[in-house]
Amino acid sequence: MSNPSHITELDLVVGSLITTHPDEDHAEFEEERDTISIIQDQLHDKGIVADLLAQPGVEAWSSGIETLGSLYQLSRMAVRLERNKDIIQVLEDGPVIYDDLDSAVTKVWDNLTTTRFTHLVNLQGINSYYLPVDFEQPLWLPFENAEGESDEAFFGSSVRLYRELTDLSTLLDQADIAPSAAAYQCLKVLRDAAANSLHSGLPIIVW
Repeated sequence: MSNPSHITELDLVVGSLITTHPDEDHAEFEEERDTISIIQDQLHDKGIVADLLAQPGVEAWSSGIETLGSLYQLSRMAVRLERNKDIIQVLEDGPVIYDDLDSAVTKVWDNLTTTRFTHLVNLQGINSYYLPVDFEQPLWLPFENAEGESDEAFFGSSVRLYRELTDLSTLLDQADIAPSAAAYQCLKVLRDAAANSLHSGLPIIVW
């Protein structure tokens, strides 16, 4: 479990998308269940069959990623190492996000290039979920946020994420990336989340 005194920019929870148990507040539970049922139907229409109504109110695991920069750096490493390109500049830049984003990553985001690490690289921040089912490509579903503005939620596969991170950890080791490095620590947290998602049968929630 995470240390509540440690501040992280991205928090991760493996748990039910229905946060309220019916015995706690039945009206709120019903409201949440109706909302999640709609999402479940939308995913089913996309060919992704997942039970999002199971184990309401359950939280199986939680942790966090210290900075968005470490996630960004890990993605930069991934797209370079899979193409046998050097990562000297990535290491020199450190775990930070500059205004001038790396085209190797943004081209993946914009579907201009492909990567074997698609479930990792397309994770960009909050409103993101990994489901404990196997599907090839992540997807985005529209929703209206609390301010009434249109937004998108990211859905990836924790099955695919776990495989990708296992492969990437080998590449990081071959590139002599220290396990204490921020990007490597980010990988460990994400892989731990994916492992717990697969074990519990519950989604990863990134917020």
